[in-house]
Amino acid sequence: PRLKCVVNDPENITGPNRLVLLSEKFLDPSGADLPEPLRKKLEEESALPLVLHNVHLDYSYFTAEYVLKELLPAGMEVPGSFETIGHIAHLNLRDEVLPYKALVGRVILDKNSPRIQTVLNKVGTIENTFRVPEFEVLAGRASLETEVRQHGAIFKLDFGLVYWNSRLEKEHERLVTKYLTPTGTPLESGVSSTPSLVVCDMMAGIGPFAISAARAGCRVYANDLNPNSTKYLAINAKANKVASQVDVFTMDARGFVRHLLGGKATSGVEGVISHPNAPVMFSHVVMNLPATAVEFLDVFKGMFCSSAWSEATLPVIHCYLFARTAETSEDIVKRAEGHLGGRIGEPEVHLVRDVAPNKHMYCLSFKLLPEVAFATSMNNKNSSLKEDHSENASDAKRLKTSE
Repeated sequence: PRLKCVVNDPENITGPNRLVLLSEKFLDPSGADLPEPLRKKLEEESALPLVLHNVHLDYSYFTAEYVLKELLPAGMEVPGSFETIGHIAHLNLRDEVLPYKALVGRVILDKNSPRIQTVLNKVGTIENTFRVPEFEVLAGRASLETEVRQHGAIFKLDFGLVYWNSRLEKEHERLVTKYLTPTGTPLESGVSSTPSLVVCDMMAGIGPFAISAARAGCRVYANDLNPNSTKYLAINAKANKVASQVDVFTMDARGFVRHLLGGKATSGVEGVISHPNAPVMFSHVVMNLPATAVEFLDVFKGMFCSSAWSEATLPVIHCYLFARTAETSEDIVKRAEGHLGGRIGEPEVHLVRDVAPNKHMYCLSFKLLPEVAFATSMNNKNSSLKEDHSENASDAKRLKTSE
């Protein structure tokens, strides 16, 4: 219980005397059950008598964990932690707890109000192209439109329509600070007015990487297939005063890269036209779709025009992916090379977080080599945009993750 150890004397509230509360296990008025050093001290201080004091503990005194432990069946694991997204508490309740989900939601709301106003539980696994889970509201108001702040940036979103994971906050900071800011300038330092690097964010979501990179001074071309995500991406760019540095697209990821590269990347591809400034000389590519991003690496093979890029540096690619515990860094690089269709230059494999006991999220960063970028033979899989959309349909079946 969250009690004050020193309280007013109830027999004389306004008087000078105070009560020092001891543990409830010491109930003998004579002090016989007290530890010997304390008992001797009290005997020496005759002005410090022992008295019985009643303490009334109501619901407000106890933590959510304590209350749930008392109310749930004995032996049941108490849901103690949750992800916070603005005013929303996001739970992943175990099956055994589901019969008590309303109780759990009510207690968590009571104990975390007013900071938390809505308590959600994820229903099932992520099985759709847009990476958006299904939720049920356990307690509180139904609105899922909220606002999150990270490293001085504001992100507005509707948690029921777009993907967001607050556990990736440190990774957002790591990637942008290490690769996309001059001399590792902290993200909290504010918006830079001197754009330097150009970033291609293929699966941008609502902009956790794109907005942070723009605030660090980058020019960003940000894309997502989910129109709700790009709606909030544009809102966030404006809210963070970087709208002039962020171009927003709602396209298939492969079509988006071809659009920026132009030239032979769009030649003969139905539905894809070149960007007015093509080829866009981007220096970094972010692929934040760990369930399937590695499969999109094939879009880079043979898509770059050697004459146009003769004096430009080929991009560094940051591809997020899942891997099992048994897989080594070498295994991850080999898998990526298989999808890329060529060698990877200067790979760096970074462990982002543990997703499940045998499942981990990694970021593979590497330099795109000329032998891959300027390859004369392209993967047949990339021959048409129509094939891209059919692949997205199959991707939806593969997007089953406990994240």
